Amino acid sequence: MDVVDWWLKPIAWLFAHRPKWRDTVGRALLWMGNRFYVALAVILALTGAWDLFVQPFTEQLSRDNFDWLMTHRPAPYGADPDIVVLDIDEASLAALAGQFGRWPWPRQVLADVASRVEAGGAQAVLFDILFSDPDLANKGGDEAFDRYVSASRKSFFPFVRLNPKTDSQSDVRVSMLNFVVPEAGTTRPDAKRTIALIPPYFDSIYESTRLGTNNIQPDVDNIVRWYGNFESLAGYRIPSLAYRMAQQLHWPLQLQPRSLINWPRGAAPYTTISYAEAYRAAAVNDGGYFARFSGKVVLLGSTAPSLGDIRATPVSGAHPGIYILATALDNTRNNRFLRALDPIWIWGLELLMLAASARLFIRTTRATAVTKYFVIIPGTLLLISLLSVTISDVLADLSLPAALVLGYFAVAKIFETNSNDFRSGSGPFAGTRRERTEGQLQIACLPASVTKAAVNALLMQPGCPIKLWQPPRTGLGSPWASQGWVFWRWYLAGADSDRDTVPKLVWHDAKPASAEDSFAIAQAITAAARDLTCRSIQTHV
Repeated sequence: MDVVDWWLKPIAWLFAHRPKWRDTVGRALLWMGNRFYVALAVILALTGAWDLFVQPFTEQLSRDNFDWLMTHRPAPYGADPDIVVLDIDEASLAALAGQFGRWPWPRQVLADVASRVEAGGAQAVLFDILFSDPDLANKGGDEAFDRYVSASRKSFFPFVRLNPKTDSQSDVRVSMLNFVVPEAGTTRPDAKRTIALIPPYFDSIYESTRLGTNNIQPDVDNIVRWYGNFESLAGYRIPSLAYRMAQQLHWPLQLQPRSLINWPRGAAPYTTISYAEAYRAAAVNDGGYFARFSGKVVLLGSTAPSLGDIRATPVSGAHPGIYILATALDNTRNNRFLRALDPIWIWGLELLMLAASARLFIRTTRATAVTKYFVIIPGTLLLISLLSVTISDVLADLSLPAALVLGYFAVAKIFETNSNDFRSGSGPFAGTRRERTEGQLQIACLPASVTKAAVNALLMQPGCPIKLWQPPRTGLGSPWASQGWVFWRWYLAGADSDRDTVPKLVWHDAKPASAEDSFAIAQAITAAARDLTCRSIQTHV
């Protein structure tokens, strides 16, 4: 008996004690035959359609595949060299602690550098800092900062959108916000709809209208993959910080509420300048130093871990928030957010691959012999996905087609293996101990011209189970490899279940050297059939 996979041992044990169940199941496998491969392909195709068009069974597969692509594509997304981060890093906090103490510093420190950056020709200065409260200890600093904002035409500021569930508790109406616009096609926005948010403390910031939300929403696994462009509420469009900059600076406007971020490799891909260095240059009125910011989009924020703005992203488990915002600005400015391939194309690929897989199992006698080569399927699909995000901004997430096709091969291979085991009397369908010790080994032949369908019909006949010997073309099997169909059975004389049924084959007794050894059975079959020819066997088919 062939070695049985460990997970088939319970089934083999059951069949050994219930031969009728064994034969019933085996005949059912043969009856299903090619119908099984077609039905399996249809079921998996419908499964893929449901996942793509109705409700995903699991989104984590796509998330994990996306994360892998972002870190392994051969040519990563190139960071925009005109985006510069002015970084309040740990070194800056330490360098200026003697003058201004611990963070937060007086806001005049921020205004001095920001005004110099604008004077140096920067295209925009974006603050990744929330100014929601007055600095009671440094009122002079607030006044200096307010003067800077009032004079500025290039600065942008964030506000925080609170949980929409708390909107009803707010007194701020959406129509009061001077930086929102009515949604296109909306004729009657709800002017009384309230919104929960943390507004800026300075009136000059609000009056500038250069505001946007700066909420970063991670996925359920706490990894940031998406950027919210805007929120539609009560007929109004509430912009994010990047979207608001696009409106003001005439960058491409995204049409969808949120976009999949196209990540550069690494957590710090953008030109970064320590804030302490810029502050020292401002203090000595070094205009040449700030000329480096000409034409740049400058983000003023912090990478210092002590300030707590650290998130997990596909490219880093500890990604400073300022670089997440920089990436969102980069994608917005250059219209480089990733766009997922239309699901209909993915489903079409699934159908094509499932149809090809079904054809392989239907048209090939031993499809399991070639399944080992189908590791190229996930490899090929992975290569296509990598190329899609390397040479374009289209994300071809082919993880689902790969999973479905590999699932098809796994199930179809199990089915084919067990069908062949029943035909040959091996594996879980091997003869029982009683059959091997008390039964008489018999052989019969049919000419090669008999069709496979006719042979299957014989194998599905009730009564004493008939098995098919498919000899190899070497060794003992070589004399019979081209002769025709060779059958064998364990015949128990007098047993009700062993009555011969129509069609009757001409059976010849054989004496195996060992009933436990399949190789010995092959020897016995060869020895008993050596002098026979298929032409001399009379049968009714």
